[in-house]
Amino acid sequence: FSLQGLRNLGPTLRSWRKGWRERLEKNPDGSLTLPKGSMMPIGYIVMQHSVRRDRPVKSYDKWISRMPSTYSRFVVDEQAKKNQTVVDDPRCFATLKHYRSLMPMAQEARKPIFHLKPADGALGAHTASVKDAYRDFSKLANAIATRANLVMPHKEVSA
Repeated sequence: FSLQGLRNLGPTLRSWRKGWRERLEKNPDGSLTLPKGSMMPIGYIVMQHSVRRDRPVKSYDKWISRMPSTYSRFVVDEQAKKNQTVVDDPRCFATLKHYRSLMPMAQEARKPIFHLKPADGALGAHTASVKDAYRDFSKLANAIATRANLVMPHKEVSA
C-alpha cells in the first residue's frame, strides 16, 4: 500500500511544489508576504515490517527493497541509484518494526509505546520492547530534526 501511495501522491506533491514556486515568483500582490518554504520532502520511514533476527522477513523485504526507487521516482522526480537499499538510502530515516501488542497497550494507556510502564501491562519481554521503541523513536526524531535543521531540546526520559 505504501508503494502505491507514493505512486499516487508523489506526482500531486510535485505539482504542489511547482505551483508554490510559481506563486513565489509571480506574487500578484506585492503587499502580500508569502512564506519562502520550498516544500521539499526530507525523507521517508519504512514501518511495521515483521522482524526475524533483527531483519525484515523475506516477504516484507521484497517490498522494502522497492522503496528507494519508488520514492526517488515518484516523490522527488529523480532517478534512483541502481541497487540502492533502504540501508544505504540517505532519504530513509529509519525502518521501524511492528511493535505488535505494544500498540493496543499504548492506546489503552493513552501514551506513546515508549512510555509504557509495568503498571500499563508492559511486563517481561514487553519491557525490552519498550526500551527498543524508545531508542528507535529517539533516533528517528533526532534524524528528522537534523535533516529539517531543527534544534532538539535534550531531555532525558527513562524508558
